[in-house]
Amino acid sequence: MTFSPRSSGGLDRNCKFAALGFAAAFAVVSASAQENVYFQIGAKAKGLSKVSLGLPSFAAKKASSKEDSLAAHALWDVVRSDLLLSRYFDLVTGGPIYDGKKIREIEAPWAKSGASYLLVGSAHEDNSGVTLEARLVATANGDLIVGKSIHGPKASLRRVAHRLSDEVVMALTGKPGIAQSRVAFSNDSTGHREIYIVDYDGAGLTRLTNDASLDLLPRFSPDGRFLVYTSYKNKNPDLFQMDLETGRVRLLSDIQGLNVAGGFSPHGSRLLMTVSSGSTPSIYLKFLKTGKMERLTHPEGADSSPTFSPDGGQAAFVSDRAGNPEIYLLDLLTLRSTKVTALNWCDSPSWAPTGEWIAFAGREIPEDPIDIFLTDMAGRQPARITRGEGSNEDPRWSADGRFIAFSSDRSGRYEIYVMDGDGSAPHRLVSLPGSSITPDWSK
Repeated sequence: MTFSPRSSGGLDRNCKFAALGFAAAFAVVSASAQENVYFQIGAKAKGLSKVSLGLPSFAAKKASSKEDSLAAHALWDVVRSDLLLSRYFDLVTGGPIYDGKKIREIEAPWAKSGASYLLVGSAHEDNSGVTLEARLVATANGDLIVGKSIHGPKASLRRVAHRLSDEVVMALTGKPGIAQSRVAFSNDSTGHREIYIVDYDGAGLTRLTNDASLDLLPRFSPDGRFLVYTSYKNKNPDLFQMDLETGRVRLLSDIQGLNVAGGFSPHGSRLLMTVSSGSTPSIYLKFLKTGKMERLTHPEGADSSPTFSPDGGQAAFVSDRAGNPEIYLLDLLTLRSTKVTALNWCDSPSWAPTGEWIAFAGREIPEDPIDIFLTDMAGRQPARITRGEGSNEDPRWSADGRFIAFSSDRSGRYEIYVMDGDGSAPHRLVSLPGSSITPDWSK
């Protein structure tokens, strides 16, 4: 987030950026009725029908083992939830159970129940961890589509199930699954703003930082291993990087003034940043291997919130160079920029992984609440995809380009929500006291 979304009479043009993402995070605007704009994207736009899938309960590898039985039930429950959340499948019921052995004998009955495919699994738990053996077959001819044995520590049982779910999604749709993805965000329930992480389905909530400071704007590396974020723990908004496997934190940038991550390049070698360095906030490119910084914009106003296009050739960013904050596109070869919005206020652009859309927070007139909009690269009339439910900000796409995480105060305080990419089916991701803002979604 960039400029405070307050109407005229608030921060003047030269001071707006002093509140980069921070004052804006707490600004409250009144709701008003909005017109109904409905965009169909992703699977809906392509007219894809759901896949009928039989999913009998997973079997215990050892029928007499209580541990195997409990693991089988827990794994099946997570996989079932993943497949439903993906919106790709109609789960068929009514077929025979799977005993861990006789898959051929139950294919025909499941086909008669309407299942085009059948996913069966068996689980085993011992001191080394949990193992899930699974097979996905076509019921019409018994062809094996997926055969997997997935092992993980007991504490990673959900991750084992998520891995299988993503395998099934890829095998039957040709698209990447998002069950292994996570959402990071900032929350102040401790009395300070800290960084948290949660599974894409709202489970596994974990606090990552304990800085007793102001930590904001997390951004995942493309491989999901690293998380960068801005923290005031050293009395300056410095940029830090956390290794999510080891927990190790290192300082990335401590230039006096703002050091805020925009987003990683597709291969993770470069990082777009907003840096002020005693002058007007501008867009910089940081080369992570060498530490070299390259300034990309020299604005008359303030530039911020950069995000890479999926091919790494362009950046979307926010600038108030024309008088109020709008979305611009920057060609990273020529460094020429083009304005693509014409609203009263815009912030937090997020480029869809498919490359078709940029989601952003904005409003058309000062009296409007902040809502999430979509625009294409040509800058045609943006479509508002949230309406009449408080202030909605900080949109971030899922890796498959079908869902958007965002912050909203529709409940009376800012919380993290997820909705379909056209604005439908919004739901709260996680219940946590305090204010939750600035989400980012891993690949």
